[in-house]
Amino acid sequence: MQSKRGGYRGKPKKKLPPHLKRVRMNVRIQKWMLDQLKAKGELGVILEEILKNAGFKYRENPK
Repeated sequence: MQSKRGGYRGKPKKKLPPHLKRVRMNVRIQKWMLDQLKAKGELGVILEEILKNAGFKYRENPK
């Protein structure tokens, strides 16, 4: 009988910079839109750029 192993077995994720915070959002995006966004690069970076272009003010991280 094979016993189950406990613990995290995957590759550890890189820590985010302290000025970034992961926020869960429930957003419905059509599949073709999502495919286009993913084709342009990393989704979070692309969405951040879209928000900046939409008029959101970008602030450098406070030290």
